[in-house]
Amino acid sequence: LMRIIIGRVARKYGMRASLSPVPFAGSVGSGAHQHFSFTRDGVSVFSGGTGASGMRDEGASAVAGVLTGLREAQGVLSGSILSGLRMQPGHWSGAYACWGTENREAAVRFLPGGEANPYGANVEVKIVDPSANTYLASAAILGLALDGIEHDLTPPAGVDVDPSSLTDAERADAGVTVLDTDQTSILNALDGSVRLRRVLGDAVVDAVVAVRRYEQEKFAALSPEELAAKFRLAWSV
Repeated sequence: LMRIIIGRVARKYGMRASLSPVPFAGSVGSGAHQHFSFTRDGVSVFSGGTGASGMRDEGASAVAGVLTGLREAQGVLSGSILSGLRMQPGHWSGAYACWGTENREAAVRFLPGGEANPYGANVEVKIVDPSANTYLASAAILGLALDGIEHDLTPPAGVDVDPSSLTDAERADAGVTVLDTDQTSILNALDGSVRLRRVLGDAVVDAVVAVRRYEQEKFAALSPEELAAKFRLAWSV
């Protein structure tokens, strides 16, 4: 709906709106971050607990599930041939594989409830970009979160500073790494993911991988500027 409204308003005034992850090479780009929250018997699992940032055990496990499967899910959440140009530290793209409370540079951002967030605590997955299929992205994120709950996963300590402000040694100690930008590595991780195949099904994963690998075969030789220009309106309405 958002894409349709933006596209129609732009056309009304004789313009086109780009919903590309990277409309122009070297720019910060555009995200399509997704937020989610869970309740158990009407009570949020992300608040009122004794865990990190006030999470209950199931909330912490949901965060751990998303974080654990993040690299495997990149092919669904940000797997286009342009996505790697956006996935850069300092671009608010969640380029660092970590979670943190109100941390806009973390791939998984936790937002506590309160006056500034009256709808309650929730989790934002920042690596999603406009090239993703919204329905598949939602299914992947929720599936990974539920996988974390089912396996009672425990998240690592949250990172509440910009990871780029840490030294290499400090990032290593915290288990913080930069997410892949290479499309081959991203698609191989998705192709071999038992978790994502269980969540989305083999047919869906195979289709996504096939389409993205076709992009790679046809356009990998283009420069960033050529890629941005070619796909500038690919996701527009």
